[in-house]
Amino acid sequence: MSEIPDPILSGHDPTPGIVSVHAHLSGQVLVWRRTPDGVLQERNTFRPWVYARHLDDVHHLGSGLSTDDPTAPLYVECLDGPPGSYRYLLSARDGRALHQAILQGARRRKAPANRIQDLGYIAPGVTEQYLMATGRTYFKGLQYDDLHRLQFDLETTSLTPDSGRIFMVAVRDTAGLRTLLEARRPAQEADMIRALVQLVQERNPDVIENHNIHRFDLPFLHHRAQLHGISLNFGRAGGTPEIWQVSDGSRQQWVCSGREIMDTLDAVRRLGLPSAGLKAVSQHFGLAPEGRVYLEGAAIVDTYRDNPKTVRLYAHQDVEEVEALSRRVLASSFALARMAPRPFHRLPTAGPATGVLEPMLIRTYLKQRAALPARESLAEEPHRGGAVHLFVEGIIGNVVKADVASMYPSLIRTERIGPERDRLGVFLHLLDRLTALRLEHKAAARRGEAGEHDAMQSAMKLIVNAGYGYLGAGRLSLFADRAAADRVTRRGREVLAMVLRGLEQRGVTLIEADTDGVYFATPAAWTEEQERALISEVGAMLPTGVTLEFDGRAQAMLSHEIKNYALLRYDGTVDVSGAAFASSRSETYGRDFLQRALTCLLEGDVPGVNRAYQDTLTALESRQLVNKDVARRVRMTRSLESYRLSRQARKDSVYEALLASGYAWQVGERIYVYHRAAQGVRLLEDPQGCDYDVRHYAAQLLTGYASRLRKAFRPEDFTQVFAQGHQPGLFDLPLSSIRTTWRSVSAPDHRTDVAPMGTPPA
Repeated sequence: MSEIPDPILSGHDPTPGIVSVHAHLSGQVLVWRRTPDGVLQERNTFRPWVYARHLDDVHHLGSGLSTDDPTAPLYVECLDGPPGSYRYLLSARDGRALHQAILQGARRRKAPANRIQDLGYIAPGVTEQYLMATGRTYFKGLQYDDLHRLQFDLETTSLTPDSGRIFMVAVRDTAGLRTLLEARRPAQEADMIRALVQLVQERNPDVIENHNIHRFDLPFLHHRAQLHGISLNFGRAGGTPEIWQVSDGSRQQWVCSGREIMDTLDAVRRLGLPSAGLKAVSQHFGLAPEGRVYLEGAAIVDTYRDNPKTVRLYAHQDVEEVEALSRRVLASSFALARMAPRPFHRLPTAGPATGVLEPMLIRTYLKQRAALPARESLAEEPHRGGAVHLFVEGIIGNVVKADVASMYPSLIRTERIGPERDRLGVFLHLLDRLTALRLEHKAAARRGEAGEHDAMQSAMKLIVNAGYGYLGAGRLSLFADRAAADRVTRRGREVLAMVLRGLEQRGVTLIEADTDGVYFATPAAWTEEQERALISEVGAMLPTGVTLEFDGRAQAMLSHEIKNYALLRYDGTVDVSGAAFASSRSETYGRDFLQRALTCLLEGDVPGVNRAYQDTLTALESRQLVNKDVARRVRMTRSLESYRLSRQARKDSVYEALLASGYAWQVGERIYVYHRAAQGVRLLEDPQGCDYDVRHYAAQLLTGYASRLRKAFRPEDFTQVFAQGHQPGLFDLPLSSIRTTWRSVSAPDHRTDVAPMGTPPA
């Protein structure tokens, strides 16, 4: 085995090739490793452990709790640490016995609980405990392409397994498999499911993946398999054969022995894209295959009946897109798994602070047999965040962004701002090493060595940027330090103020600023070289370790509110930011209107803005749109039972619509609803229908979408551009004479009629 260059960063055990770990509280562990000779299985044992601040709950054990024999059934070790800290490390041959003993002791002292974590003990997940205790991590010595990944996707006759069945499964893997399993008749479904199980066993992948596999494919498949009396034995030989569900408190996840079940949807949702659907995301990243077939969900069954070749191609392309998307969005989780003591399947949803950084801290303290600090007490005053400024609202031209590159991580490292209770200095060590390695991987990626290097630098950036958030997380993190977090933001505000003064003194117009950077407008005649020179000049004023970088330019910007804006780039594309313009909750018709209207607005084409509005009104009134175009997606946060209990006090239109339709939803599920004419909110059951409420959506077009452009116009001009009638008013000005405007929000109003590309006043 090769030596680990930094055991604090990557764990102190160099064992290569681990692709899956299944640990149990009984102390039994199965480890699967990919080697040149294939996948090998190891059977190990370990002692489950718990960090404790006191021994009150185990005093009743008497001599049953050993203080001098680390191999005893129950053992306690006193660690180095101050009073009040987690100074006791309890371990056991069987973790179930340890948990039961603690809960029994708590009941004796009148502090009953269902879990030891509810009593304040530190007890990570059992697989995490094994990885922390051994210093092992997944994937050492492997690259993403070394994993054998299998993708499968279901085509069903309904969205619910009670009312529908599976009629097709598309399957592919990274070892060359491309196949379809079909059940044209209901009687064939059971054999198809058995064939899928057999295929998984024969191909023996390390990873099973799809888009929305945890919320749709596996729940649907599991339900149908149960109806047929079939066990979904996806697990590797030697482990538990059948898949099962676990909960991390906020969501359900499917797992199986020996394989990691990965959902690309989990990774996509962290990116903040307007839509997280497979087709939309694939188009966004340019992953859609040539000749991509697009079918609406409701039309797939009918198309299969009349033209099965089209549906077969569609299904094949679905899994092709999933494989390409996996490389794009899961590679950073793969990189994190080589460092953090967590299973691969937990990392796409793990928070970078408490879900990645903190386990790495605990691992080192456990290795050094050092006490963990007690959680921070509740502060009397909330932690003060960074500075946020909005200087201009409306349309302004010749926009530049200056980025204060990684301001908080830079301040933390250069000024050595770490948690005071981190007695081993692990926090700053990790940020130093991650930053240095990130720069190495980033340089390699820029040299054209993308793929692995790009994934590594992205993963490291994620953790480094989480350092400040971890300091300020209060009782949510073990090593939180409010004073340190305050020091970071105080210095951040000082640095940002220096940048703003430097820019303002050089005659530009400030638009908005926060820790991510500053947007400002330059005179129209300025070139990019002049803009870069200005940023370099201001950057030279900043403290050592903090850099100011040129981060792009645009012809024009609509500044709506802080961190909500639209930019017209010099290549004609429009970029949007913030929920006002890029919300996944937006209806398709409103999103399409905004895209068209924003492009015209930023180009100074006010008549074009009006046409976009009137055309959308016409499409609504003439029912050129269909129900799916006006439907909105909502996430179900309450169970049927929970809602029924509170229904008498307060009714919710969405839940009422589902009750009326007889739809049995699950918590976390996302469903589509729309306003039906004369009936209010209803479940979307006929996506291609046209029975939507025209008056409701016409009103919403104005109040919910056009209103987001209000700050670009004088009030009277806005009223004319977005008039409800299709005919101009008697006293209306020609639309071509209306100019967009901007105003300062940090000084007395001074609206001025300027074209978007006009020169801002100094």
